[in-house]
Amino acid sequence: MGVTKKAKITFTCEPSLKDGLEEWAQSESRTLSNLIEMLIRQAYEERFSSADRPADPQPPEPEPAAKPTAAAKATTARAKGGKSKS
Repeated sequence: MGVTKKAKITFTCEPSLKDGLEEWAQSESRTLSNLIEMLIRQAYEERFSSADRPADPQPPEPEPAAKPTAAAKATTARAKGGKSKS
């Protein structure tokens, strides 16, 4: 094996995930390490290139209803034919 200047990272995962990743890597004639590096690089680039794109428009959150003022209560009461308490 050759000497590499790449940083080494260790992580843990479920054995079934490791098995699936090994099969995937083998189907692409890659090492497991190379496959994982490719996947992380793609996710990293997607994550940080999305900062350049405008965000998806989100519907505005409804604002909490304001408590009616005394003047508004009086106007509403008069509109309904009642008497105001002013």
